[in-house]
Parts: sequence; structure tokens; C-alpha cells
Amino acid sequence: MTDIRTATGARALDALLGGGLQSGEVTFVYGEASSGKTTLALSIIVNHIRADPGARAYYVDADRKFSLPRFVEIASVDASEILKRFTYSKIENFEGQATLIEDLSLKVQRGDILVFDSITGLYRVETGDSLKTWAVNKELNRQLGHLKEMALTRGIVLLLTGQVRSVLDTPTPQVEPVAQRLLRFWSDTILRMETTPRQGVRRVIVEKPESRRGITRINIAAKGVIDIGEAY
Repeated sequence: MTDIRTATGARALDALLGGGLQSGEVTFVYGEASSGKTTLALSIIVNHIRADPGARAYYVDADRKFSLPRFVEIASVDASEILKRFTYSKIENFEGQATLIEDLSLKVQRGDILVFDSITGLYRVETGDSLKTWAVNKELNRQLGHLKEMALTRGIVLLLTGQVRSVLDTPTPQVEPVAQRLLRFWSDTILRMETTPRQGVRRVIVEKPESRRGITRINIAAKGVIDIGEAY
């Protein structure tokens, strides 16, 4: 596989990742609300399109978190050019998520970037009784397998974000990704984002792969993800 990577915008995080997000792989980012997942995703899209004049970006909004003014703010001076190669999709239910994944598999081309924000938002709505949860888990597993194959065969950058749930049976409060077993299995790289007491500063933990495990900090600023040193 050609080692083509997309920068996050923060040099320290890129260093942990070996240069950024790897094409042909699945990167999963999770964290609590307001931890910066969407800003990180939009920053990565802007960096990817700027680095490759032939690339297109596909953004799937399952959590209703996308803000066009915010995206334009991050894209800054070349926002109009970036928007020409940006496709936005909003989905209403888990069934629609499956359909959109099938449609995207026919559209994405080598070198493109696909962001799913978030992959578990609509899945979470569907879980309920044990029989229904089993069926939804099976479907999410199928969707993740399809996305993984898409990343591998098309050579795209694939970024998934995910929600978290509280873990109650622990001595101290903890959170874990929703559908964590499936996402840990299918993802090549896993990042956990956490808030900190400092405004705009986020803690990022690389959990997978084992060879790149580490912790760094990034700054969430008006122009997206930047290094701590640029603001402090």
C-alpha cells in the first residue's frame, strides 16, 4: 500500500500517527459531546482536499452536528474551492445509513476522503430489546465490513466518529465507545478525545495500533485543529 497520509493539523498528533491518517485504513475517533470530534473531522477534510487537487470529500451527517459556517471558517480563504469538491449527506435512520453506504461505494474514487459523523448515532436509537439489538449489531457489523472493504479497495481515507456510553460497574466513572467490540475489531487506528480544564485544549489518546499508542494535546481554534504552541 502506498504510504499516503492526511494531516490532522496538529504536528504532535500527526507524529504519533506516523504522519497523519493512512489511506486504505479505517480511523475511528470517539469521545464525549464537545470533545472536538467534528472539528477534527472537518479539519482533516480541509487538509486532505488541499493536499490533493483531484480528491473529493464525502461527509455523512448522522448526528446533526455539521455547521456550514463553521466549515467555511475552518476552510478559510479557499472555502469556495473546497466546497466544490465537498459532498454533504444527511441521514434520518439506520436503514438510510445502510442505503447510503451502498451508494457511496459506487461513488468514491481512489484518493477521496469519506467521513461518517457518527457511525453509531442512529444505531444507538435502534437498540432496545435483546432480539432487536442482536439484529442491529449484525447489520452494523455488515456496514463496517463494507466500509473497511471500501477503504482497502478504493484507497480512500476513511474516518468514523462515534458516541460513548457510561460504564457503571467501575470504581471511577468511565466511558467507552458505543458498539466498542465491533469498532475496535474493524478499525485500524483508534483515537479517544477528551476535554481538559484549559479552554480549547483537548487531550487525544492513540489507543490503536499498539505500536503508536501515546497521548498528546491539540487546540480547537477558529481555524480548526492546530498545535498547542500556536495558541499558547
